[in-house]
Amino acid sequence: MKSFHQSKMNLSKEEWIIYTQPTYYFDYNHPEFETFFQQHFQKDLNPLENLIFFYYWIRDKILYNPYHFKIHKKYYKASYIVYLKKTFCIPKAIAFCTVARKLGFPSKIGFADVKNHLSSERFLQFLNTDIFAFHGYSEIFIFEDFSYSGIWIKATPAFDKELCEKFNVEPLDFDGTKDSIFQEFNSKNHKFMEYIRERGSFPDFPYETVLKGLLEFYPNLTKRRNLRGDLRTEI
Repeated sequence: MKSFHQSKMNLSKEEWIIYTQPTYYFDYNHPEFETFFQQHFQKDLNPLENLIFFYYWIRDKILYNPYHFKIHKKYYKASYIVYLKKTFCIPKAIAFCTVARKLGFPSKIGFADVKNHLSSERFLQFLNTDIFAFHGYSEIFIFEDFSYSGIWIKATPAFDKELCEKFNVEPLDFDGTKDSIFQEFNSKNHKFMEYIRERGSFPDFPYETVLKGLLEFYPNLTKRRNLRGDLRTEI
């Protein structure tokens, strides 16, 4: 997957509003989200440093588990997600986009189909494929001096450090200067993950599009009562 939006660009005032406003899913104005934010906000850090801090919090404190797939739209609200112990890539990307907006950074959510080896045989058999459709990541507009000029940076806080260690792969870091999108190889230099289709990025979580696409791609997801487990116990 090639990096894009790396050259400096300007956002219009209209775009700035669109990418920083609260929404049903990016609900940083919700009291529950405000409580979470104030509990973890680092007063001695600047906005970018706080953005990096929250990236690692979301990456490692909300553990990655694709078995925690939910249908109802309420489960994709940031004010709900930040109190979860485990979830999958899309809610974690929503949470990070929302934190970014709360800190004043424009953000959007992106999706791609990936061939992913960070999984278990049991889960892949349930999906009946090794392709993960609608893998979610965040795009954050990093700017300086409160100008409208900056760069879009991708960030993927999906796979927590503990799980990466079990799969013998380095966790994705984020420094606010370059894309952080996937682990192409594991520590033994074996092919680990490959992006095979970009599905675009959006100013809000496109719930209907994503859920419809997931249920079409994975017919077994309608049998959610059988979708129970934890990758940590299946490696």
